[in-house]
Amino acid sequence: MKNYLAFLLLFLAGGTEAITGDSTRYLLPEDTIFLKIGKYQHKIFEHEIEKGQTLYSLAKFYGLSIDELYLYNPQLLDRVLSPYEKVSIPIPNRAIIRYTKADFQREQYVPIYYVVRKGDTFFSISTRLFKMPMDTIALRNNLTSATLSIGQSLFVGWMDINGIPESFRKFRGDPQWQGGQQLRGRYVKDKARHPERERVEQGVAFWQKNSGMASDLYALHRRAPLNSVIAVTNPMNKRRVYAKVIGRIPENVYGSDVVVVISPTVAKFLGAKDPRFLVKLRYLR
Repeated sequence: MKNYLAFLLLFLAGGTEAITGDSTRYLLPEDTIFLKIGKYQHKIFEHEIEKGQTLYSLAKFYGLSIDELYLYNPQLLDRVLSPYEKVSIPIPNRAIIRYTKADFQREQYVPIYYVVRKGDTFFSISTRLFKMPMDTIALRNNLTSATLSIGQSLFVGWMDINGIPESFRKFRGDPQWQGGQQLRGRYVKDKARHPERERVEQGVAFWQKNSGMASDLYALHRRAPLNSVIAVTNPMNKRRVYAKVIGRIPENVYGSDVVVVISPTVAKFLGAKDPRFLVKLRYLR
């Protein structure tokens, strides 16, 4: 656990280390949160795992489901969490206390800083990211101009050391991710009933940008039952997406190496850049 002096030296040096916690408390008053923008354009920070902490208790503390935690940390799928590993946590604006009241107790909160990235402006940080007046942030950081530097840390508010209520998360990940979690639930339930029916395949996934399947989590497969759920994993980044099988892969259209045809939405969640990429599949027959 960092002590206050260690943090002060770090801040004066311009560092942006992750906050830490311990097995009983995930945030302490001497901790500091440094926010950055993540891959889904959410504000996130990195929590450094301590011994005794688990993904499940971490998710609960920050008002997340375990699936949402995996959404922001696909590298954690199917492996054991290690001490001192950093886990990305999205922070909703409702969890950021921008202004204090007369009964504000400093020891119940941790300070939050935003780390300036390329393309940020003082206006966009104030009005778009944190919905605060520019002069408030300027005064809070002793700024005399609107000129910012990449990597600069701006003090924007505080967060309760007791964590984030689930109710604070109005939008839970990408809107279409919720549909994926329902499909995941179906898959897990069916697998629990018939574990002997699970099959594993590896091969090429194909997707087309202007596909008619563009609006949902759909897939075509040669053997999985129609309307069943298939789990598609991108081994390059460990992302896994659950999709509904809506049809068969047409014969003589795709090569034999193509094991699944997916919608652009599935491809987006998998982080696909090319129309053909390697995947690992799990499905029940």
